[in-house]
Amino acid sequence: MNEDLHHYKCGIERKTNKVDVDPITTQIIRNSLNSAAEQMKRALCRTAMSPIIYDVLDFAGAIYDNHMRLLSQAPSLPLFMGTLNFCIEEAVKGVGGEDKLNDGDIIIYNSPYGTGSHPQDAALVMPVFFENQIIAYTAIKAHWLDIAGKEPYSTDTVDVFQEGTVYPGVKLYNKGELVEDIYKMCIANTRVPNSVAGDINAQVIGVRAGERALKKIVSKYGLNKFREATEAIFDAGEMIVKNYLKKIPNGEYKGSGQMDSNGVEEGLVPFDLKVIIEDEKVILDMSKAPPQQNGPINCPLPSTVSTARVAMSMLAGSNEAPNEGFFRPIEVITKPGTLFHPLSPAPCFLYGWPALQAIEVFYKALGTKFPEK
Repeated sequence: MNEDLHHYKCGIERKTNKVDVDPITTQIIRNSLNSAAEQMKRALCRTAMSPIIYDVLDFAGAIYDNHMRLLSQAPSLPLFMGTLNFCIEEAVKGVGGEDKLNDGDIIIYNSPYGTGSHPQDAALVMPVFFENQIIAYTAIKAHWLDIAGKEPYSTDTVDVFQEGTVYPGVKLYNKGELVEDIYKMCIANTRVPNSVAGDINAQVIGVRAGERALKKIVSKYGLNKFREATEAIFDAGEMIVKNYLKKIPNGEYKGSGQMDSNGVEEGLVPFDLKVIIEDEKVILDMSKAPPQQNGPINCPLPSTVSTARVAMSMLAGSNEAPNEGFFRPIEVITKPGTLFHPLSPAPCFLYGWPALQAIEVFYKALGTKFPEK
């Protein structure tokens, strides 16, 4: 294994021994979790100030368990699929770890290298406590119209500092009480304070809606039965993707794409990727990507991981909402310091363009052997 490369397993494995779980109860809990995520989405959209949230749906709302495994995510921007685990991990690190969290806390985090997108996509993360322990997290990442970058829509940035204010994981609410100083900083660092204030409040309403819904589920079924059911849900999701992968012969499938420029310099930015199928496992190898760019087309690791998650979830063609199990057969290989794994202070404002290109090239690579698909 090349030590310079970064290997990321997209799904976390089972945390308990396999036990028989009532399938009816499991399905009810699955649908209840999907309903909880949908409640988060509706609460956000009904209270947000900005049309980029309630019309464009430039956000993601999801529920994760205490191991940062995706329980459910409401339909929204596809590229945000499963990126919030990175946000939660980094947000919790930012405040000093789980030991520093209290019931009612809400953390704000928007570093692009942890959210996977530009700093305008700010995440609010809330731990869910039950019987004095963290059992889950609710999180919403949503686009704020402006966060004091050099311009509201900065398509020619040369470093992350030109793109806006970065909040590296700080408490917006502590034990349910607003931290006024942090809130004032958020509102001071924007050209549209009323809009951003409204959207922050909408995100708070959204994560709290998810917290309430999740506590009702766990209170009804008990924590042990809830955890057993979620493990079964993950296992079922894993089999959906593995059953699809059985249809693809083992081998390497190569593809290439390009960007017209890096946003600040003339010249094409080509990249190659490789899709490797190995016995019900898929590896997206992005290690041959060009170096991180001087312009804002760099795609942070979480969104690179999301390209594989989105591509495989769409190929599997299931009507089930994606969960952590969908991602277990997927691995992503990157090289730090490159287009698809940039390091600070690389600008990332236009991260979405290479990410969407990568999904297209993923399909193109498989299409060299399966054009009918």
